Amino acid sequence: MKNPELDPNKALDVIREIENMAGMPNFDLEQREDIQVKIRVNEQVGPAMFRPDPLIPGGYIANSLTIRAMRPDIFVLGESLEDFSAEIECACGKTLDVQFWKLCPFCAREIKP
Repeated sequence: MKNPELDPNKALDVIREIENMAGMPNFDLEQREDIQVKIRVNEQVGPAMFRPDPLIPGGYIANSLTIRAMRPDIFVLGESLEDFSAEIECACGKTLDVQFWKLCPFCAREIKP
């Protein structure tokens, strides 16, 4: 991986170090659940958008650039994703959170934090 700031293993190390008020690990990584989401190409969906798939229950549709731009390794620790939020502004003027994107889903530029 070119940029260590975007390394999912580094993010996992940070998750392992998070402790609760009692000094115990806050997340039980042994009970983790890997979830795969089915996403089909539909060029009528706007950039950086996902819509429920009318053909695949629980699936989504997105345009091809959005699918290419997505990070394949997103950590979800609960309802809040703010702990890993890292917003940058792309050269095209769009604000992106690098925890979700490896390319800009609007202009296809590589994200460089």
